[in-house]
Amino acid sequence: METTEHLHIFVNRRRFGHAEGVRARMNGGQIAALVHVPPGNAVVRRETPPHVGEVGIDEEIVIHDGEHFLVTRRVVEGG
Repeated sequence: METTEHLHIFVNRRRFGHAEGVRARMNGGQIAALVHVPPGNAVVRRETPPHVGEVGIDEEIVIHDGEHFLVTRRVVEGG
């Protein structure tokens, strides 16, 4: 496994590394925070095979160097 200092990921096509808070294990809320999306309003998807799929806000995952994530805001309909 990569050391944390050399670990980097891409979130919404932007590169993030150790200095920005990337760690060997992160949850969806921490990934969303990298692009300033509040965890309560975030949908986080892992886009790098073979681990493609949604990552829960409180779900802790092992981060692999060079992985890509897509963070979007949950649509909230006003009433």
